[in-house]
Amino acid sequence: MVNQEVLRDYSSSIKNLKREAANAGISEEDFKKLYFESLKTLEKSERPSSLTIVRNNKLKIISVLLLVFALFNFKYVYSSFVCNLQEYIYPGLRLLRKISIPFISLFPALSEYYYETCLLQNPFFTVVDMDCWPCSSITNIQEIFDPKPVTKQHIAPFVYQTSQERISISLLKSLYEKNKDIFANASPKILLNNKFYIQPEDMFDLHAKGEKNIYVWKFNRMNEAKVLRQLIPRPTVVPKFGQSIERYLIIHTNQDSYKLPDTECNFSFVLSLSGARTLYLIPAEECKHQCRHLSIDLKEGYLLWYNWWYWRPKIQPTVDNTTFFGHIGSYC
Repeated sequence: MVNQEVLRDYSSSIKNLKREAANAGISEEDFKKLYFESLKTLEKSERPSSLTIVRNNKLKIISVLLLVFALFNFKYVYSSFVCNLQEYIYPGLRLLRKISIPFISLFPALSEYYYETCLLQNPFFTVVDMDCWPCSSITNIQEIFDPKPVTKQHIAPFVYQTSQERISISLLKSLYEKNKDIFANASPKILLNNKFYIQPEDMFDLHAKGEKNIYVWKFNRMNEAKVLRQLIPRPTVVPKFGQSIERYLIIHTNQDSYKLPDTECNFSFVLSLSGARTLYLIPAEECKHQCRHLSIDLKEGYLLWYNWWYWRPKIQPTVDNTTFFGHIGSYC
């Protein structure tokens, strides 16, 4: 039905053109010639040229050959891409950091993410063919009595008694209130029980009420580090230069086990500011079949030094009701 209407309209249009041609003085024979020539022109425009067909076929063949080449030489392509990409990672990230500065100025709340060294950690990261022989021969944690700055590659964990004065939660609260502007702008959040964040005032209130929780307070700015140095001087084993600005305060008031946070540098330490806990050094996933689990009773005022590259520390469950207040830091 539709085709008949189209043919009827087409026939009517031809008749109108023929009538107009007759009025213009064009004979019927000339009109037929013009009509058939227009049909030939239309047919040529719709039919692709042989040159276009050949060009399209060549592009298809080249694309297939490139794909086959990439599949058979995937390692070569991948290694070439990675090698060339490495040169642009740091400049690219540096440029991105500079571009983000205006957004940080407009939205100050984003500054806490701007100063983070790692926004999202890969839980499946492993080191391929990691050399585990340095930790395979270590069977215990030794106590040393003449600590010196560890500047060379050191593997074996050790513990020693520091000259650190005992720090209570009330003393930390007093330091916070005196420098509230610095802490409020830099580290306004504290991780509670590894679930959600609270304000420092809430932590002090919960602790005063006697609630049993795990608090993790992270610092990663220079002004905070200077304030904390008033209570926690640089440990003897840490060199004068190279200490990471990133540090943690751990307040452990319950009896649950807790995996201590990963540090920015591989040379790490845990300092007991008050209280005591049993710490386990669990071998890294890559070395769990060659290196042993180590444990130590970290007493008040003692410092545990370990290499994060080989061990991950964890607070063990305890029946002790005392509060453990610890400081975690690292250096490169």
